[in-house]
Amino acid sequence: MILTEKKINQFKIKKLIGEPNKVKFRKPKTIGNGSYFLKSFMTKIDNPEEIKIDSKCNFEKYSNGILLRLNFSNKLSAIPIPKNEINKIELIRGEERINPFPFSPMWILLKLGVSKLIARYFKIYVSEYSIENMKLMIDTENYKMEFIANGFLYEKQLEYFENLNYGKILKNKKPVANNG
Repeated sequence: MILTEKKINQFKIKKLIGEPNKVKFRKPKTIGNGSYFLKSFMTKIDNPEEIKIDSKCNFEKYSNGILLRLNFSNKLSAIPIPKNEINKIELIRGEERINPFPFSPMWILLKLGVSKLIARYFKIYVSEYSIENMKLMIDTENYKMEFIANGFLYEKQLEYFENLNYGKILKNKKPVANNG
């Protein structure tokens, strides 16, 4: 069910996917994430024109599912997605290009065994490290959606979706790094 700006209300959402998750201060976990852009959207039950491609999207964790919020030119929409209707969530890491020049800070850190996830922030030239956009694909009983986001955010996004505890529904793929 696509909820447009005038139809978004907490009572409908609560009925479909439960209560929003609360922050636990003793064991904090992410309850929402963002920075996605919608790239494709197919639906079996709703009017697809209500959802615009290139909408800015974020997800919120609820007790019985997730809530997808979309914003296109300040026109808000929401799609409650019950956990039992999700067939697959696939997160695909963008391809990395690692090509530090000798004796650069990034090169030195990599030689010392520092993780590339940390060393990449010490590059001097753009050509030393780059990563393509990551993709997120969600397949439910009623919707098929594809999103993109900055590849630098992959680890945090993967952590968020793992914390949903959806088990075998979550698939993640990591392409092989291109070391020049």
